[in-house]
Amino acid sequence: MFCKLQNSLKTVRYATSAYGQAQRLVSSDAAELVLVKEANGVREITLNHPRTLNSLSMDMMCALQNALVKDKDDVILRSVVLSATGKIWSAGHNLKELHGNPEIQRNVFQKLTDIIRDIQLLPVPVIGKVNGYAAAAGCQLVVSCDIVVCSKTSKFSTPGAGVGVFCSTPGVAIGRVMSRPKSAYMLMTGLPVTGDEAYISGMVSRAVPAEDLDREIDEITGAINAKSRAVISLGKEFYHKQLAMSLKEAYSAAGQKMEENLQLGDCQEGIASFIEKRAPHWKHE
Repeated sequence: MFCKLQNSLKTVRYATSAYGQAQRLVSSDAAELVLVKEANGVREITLNHPRTLNSLSMDMMCALQNALVKDKDDVILRSVVLSATGKIWSAGHNLKELHGNPEIQRNVFQKLTDIIRDIQLLPVPVIGKVNGYAAAAGCQLVVSCDIVVCSKTSKFSTPGAGVGVFCSTPGVAIGRVMSRPKSAYMLMTGLPVTGDEAYISGMVSRAVPAEDLDREIDEITGAINAKSRAVISLGKEFYHKQLAMSLKEAYSAAGQKMEENLQLGDCQEGIASFIEKRAPHWKHE
């Protein structure tokens, strides 16, 4: 089995949040490859193996995938934040796993593809939180999040060609959020871009001073929490679908989706609250 940690997120601990509330911390067996804490509808998943530069080994990816999809339909869950321990957010795939066996290589690449697909299919927004260096497949993973917030001192790179492995799969991700010249620069030189450069080029949503990173994440998750989960879920699903459509097809499908949106109970409540000049009372349906 490639996923040694499949269904193994069993260790549960508790800590106290900044709000004085109990947070449920879930970690993978023994190695604690990922840490998960949940509070106020926000699940923060932290890559937690700085000794290997948070490399995306098969075990790490299995633990991450489990944490992502766990109880994904629970209405209490409103957003997911993906962060990392240490100065290296993730150095990418574990090259030792890519040395030799073609079947293992195939499974490693497919596993990250599956995780990125899970991020898109998750009914709540996934927010990448970066305060460090995200390289190669690590860069691919973070820019595949719905929203990406980084510190200005963070760096992003796709340096694989330097060790003879062109970053083709990371190129799919960055090539869809950056201009062709900028993504080609990253892929063909391997040189890093800073947090500010990543923001200017469209790779990240926000670049803030490191000391403001937590505050920025809180503001974003708070804004999401204030909205109907059902409406956000409907909108996110269609947003990703329409990206693969022609402009004509997208507008036609979007009109139909707007009509569907208007039938939601929460949409009717939202319109009523606006007319009646009061706060909406969401039922998330």
